[in-house]
Amino acid sequence: MVKVINGTLKPTNTAVLFFCPNPQDFISQSTVKIARYRGTARIEFLDSQELEGPFYKILEDVETFFQRNTRLANKIVEWKRVDIPEYPFNAIREGVLNAMAHRDYNHSGANVQIDIFDDRIEITSPGGLLPGLDIKRLEGVHETRNKEICKIFHETKDMEKYGTGIRKMSNWMTEHGLKPPVISQPGDFFRITFYGPGDKILDLVPNILKERQTDLKELGLNERQIEALRLMVNEGQKFTNRKFRQLFKVTNKTAATDLNTLVKIGMAQLSGKGRNVGYSAK
Repeated sequence: MVKVINGTLKPTNTAVLFFCPNPQDFISQSTVKIARYRGTARIEFLDSQELEGPFYKILEDVETFFQRNTRLANKIVEWKRVDIPEYPFNAIREGVLNAMAHRDYNHSGANVQIDIFDDRIEITSPGGLLPGLDIKRLEGVHETRNKEICKIFHETKDMEKYGTGIRKMSNWMTEHGLKPPVISQPGDFFRITFYGPGDKILDLVPNILKERQTDLKELGLNERQIEALRLMVNEGQKFTNRKFRQLFKVTNKTAATDLNTLVKIGMAQLSGKGRNVGYSAK
């Protein structure tokens, strides 16, 4: 992490990238650029950011941007509420981490670029494959131009020494119900593309992990509340006290109690005032 220069201890570039609060002051190409575009082409920005700081801060900021700019759908299936992320973030994080670890830092005029489109996410890093590597046979191959960076990621359990990154990303994508990522080499750059579900995001329900499923019965909801929530979430319906009473043949007090409970546990939200109060999915 340090080396002796003219009798003085100096941090290495790897130490600067991981531990310096402002490494971009010394290694400007370590900035990571991330953008969300409208549609499927690089024409109109919806959101963009240049991420700076040490490596782990950048990874945290990538997650924040990702959550802000990708979809999280919901669906009631039987008595469970299922939260459905557009992509498995573990796969995206692995792709970003690998781009930061394996990029060519001698390519000082370019940054790691993350582009989010309606139908895909592209992670592009400067520097093509090292000599002798075949883009069609990368799985199980561990070769890097930045051994010290990879060593730290290995020590923090974020990277293995056996070339398993591509397999892990493929597994996370297929377990999520999506296609494995596609690897390409446009010029002197390396790119990995993750294709999303498009308008079929609700089809991912069978593949969603249990930790993203909420058992509504365990929350104490009755059948009326579960059915009302299903109509709110799956069909976009909005309820009033009167509509709830008419649908389930209950009193004003029961309707108010059932609906307000949905709000209290964070499953529904209120809008309007007085007689115009409405309840919709949150």
